[in-house]
Amino acid sequence: MSFLTPKFPAPPPPPPVPPKPDIGRARSMAEEAEREERQRRRGRGSTIVAGALGEQTGQTGGTPTLMS
Repeated sequence: MSFLTPKFPAPPPPPPVPPKPDIGRARSMAEEAEREERQRRRGRGSTIVAGALGEQTGQTGGTPTLMS
């Protein structure tokens, strides 16, 4: 009676329901991460735009000339 048996295995059971998020703890962790990020910023090369793009400020060429 092979026509009564399934040709593929049964799907796994659904995952358990995740616990409710703790909003207060999440908010405090986000504030702490933002505070640490602000403490790491130093100087012109680490502004939000230049730091995020990875750009370096400084001279572009070798020897300085009258035009630069």
